[in-house]
Amino acid sequence: MKRFDRVTSVAGFFVRHPNAANLVMAMLILFGAYGLAQLNTQFFPTIKTNRITISVIWPGASAEDGEANILQALEPAVRFIDGVDEVLSYAREGSATIQLEFTQTADMQKALSDVEQAVTGVTTLPEDAETPTVAFREFYDRVARIALTGSFSEDALKVFARKIRDDLIARGIDQVTFSGMRDEEYVVQIPEREMRRLDLTVAGVSESIAENTRDLPSGNLEGAVEKQIRTLSEGKRPEDIGRIDVKTFPTGEKIRVRDIGTVTREFDKDQTRGFSDGERAIELTISRAVSADTLKTAEILDTYLEEIRPQLPASLKIVKYEIRADVLMGRINLLLENGLSGLILVVLVLYVFLNARIALWVAAGIPVAMMATVGVMWMTGQTINMMSLFALIMMLGIIVDDAIVVGEHTATRFALGDSAEDAAENGAGRMVAPVVAASLTTVAAFMPILLVRDVIGQIMSAIPLVVVAVLIASLIECFLVLPGHLAHSLKPRPRAVWSWWRQGIIAAALALFTMGLATRPDIEVVPYLDAPADLLRAWKASLGEIGFDAAVIIAAFAVGGLIEFGFFLLWGRKSKDASTGKAAGSARHSTRDSRGFVTARSARWSRHRFAGAT
Repeated sequence: MKRFDRVTSVAGFFVRHPNAANLVMAMLILFGAYGLAQLNTQFFPTIKTNRITISVIWPGASAEDGEANILQALEPAVRFIDGVDEVLSYAREGSATIQLEFTQTADMQKALSDVEQAVTGVTTLPEDAETPTVAFREFYDRVARIALTGSFSEDALKVFARKIRDDLIARGIDQVTFSGMRDEEYVVQIPEREMRRLDLTVAGVSESIAENTRDLPSGNLEGAVEKQIRTLSEGKRPEDIGRIDVKTFPTGEKIRVRDIGTVTREFDKDQTRGFSDGERAIELTISRAVSADTLKTAEILDTYLEEIRPQLPASLKIVKYEIRADVLMGRINLLLENGLSGLILVVLVLYVFLNARIALWVAAGIPVAMMATVGVMWMTGQTINMMSLFALIMMLGIIVDDAIVVGEHTATRFALGDSAEDAAENGAGRMVAPVVAASLTTVAAFMPILLVRDVIGQIMSAIPLVVVAVLIASLIECFLVLPGHLAHSLKPRPRAVWSWWRQGIIAAALALFTMGLATRPDIEVVPYLDAPADLLRAWKASLGEIGFDAAVIIAAFAVGGLIEFGFFLLWGRKSKDASTGKAAGSARHSTRDSRGFVTARSARWSRHRFAGAT
């Protein structure tokens, strides 16, 4: 009983204080408005990888050779680096790979530097093995894929693909990668009889070609004007390679590559080739970085493709597929549709069984709790993605349930004779235990997901975090904000007055959202806010930061005044109607007759409860 009294005393403070409930609601709305302006939209949650890969190419080597000569030389050097959690190494024909998995708290930039230094210190690798490659893969989220295909040569497709890649990167897209674009290579074919006749070796010919096909710095030329000297190769065409000397006799006679063999330009046959409907194709994968917005990146891609299509040959086909932005937008629309339908159903059902004002305040708790949830998501580093949207859609029903039970019990207490304040206080206090117990059960069901590790754990962790955020926001709204509004709605309507609180809340929400939107780069803004964001950034550049903030505050306060003026006219008309006699008909009262029946009446419905003999 003491616990119930403590709960009701807290609820009673917010019920009887004239501004406490409105102040908490304003803080939730402002918090959510700023968070909404800062949150990114993306397909998957941001994934942090703690894996560094070391790769060594050794042409012609078997898997056993790679293990004995590469892995056994590199593993001792990198195994005991600070922060290494797991080492996975494997060798295959022509290559060897080591994967280093670091702990979750490791500084990956320092780890990458340590691994590079350790690999550089290994000097016992085979001479004909290539230089080890140390790679740390940062997170890039795929947005879409496009394929270029048509009756064109592979060279022509590569030209088109490179142009599209360069244009997209220039417009702000973070990463464009190719698939099906093979590297060029020059093949020198010399008959074996010529090699034997001239006493040449494959390694000797290869070294001669390599020395004459690369540019090298050759020092500086000092004097009145200091100049840098570089040794330039003759060229990189097949004809230029054919003019390279492979052997010189004492008599001055020279043997060139073209004298004993042929040079052809080909594509690497070991790399992947792309085809679409039987025609050659090159695939471009469009990806975004952590800070970029998926919807914005997709809009940049769509706009560019519309502009570039008329400039390309008609026979060149550009096919776009695996568009994740469309799936993400569909999930966002589903959330909005469910939220709107939930609001309408709650208002209609509660209007039928309770009254309109209680129905409206219960329904208002849905957007208020959702705005608070968005603010918590921003503060905890989350984003709007497929997993968090799934959790929000799933939790809409819980937000509605909490508000309904508090509103219904408050209406019941008021019908049984409690005053408006007592009904709201007792109704909220009575529902604290069951609602909190149900919330804790939900938390206990979802929190174990946080124990899942690795990449799948990072993807699924968005669900319990959003669930907890929704439950906290729902509890705050139901037991601190809603009782005060219910108590106000059950009282007879007073004379209409201007509410500076309401005007200030509306103005502050508009100002925070506007200022937050103006600070975000263009690539991070969702497409439907592009026009206002561009306009705000232009105004901020012309007015300066202080002038822009002052102008936004003044404009927001003016808009809040216009909205409050509309409320003032609306409530003033209702107050006038009430003064003519409707208020008396809608006021509730209770009487006790000689048999002990307590009867509560209203203009819309009545209930009877046996109270016992007096």
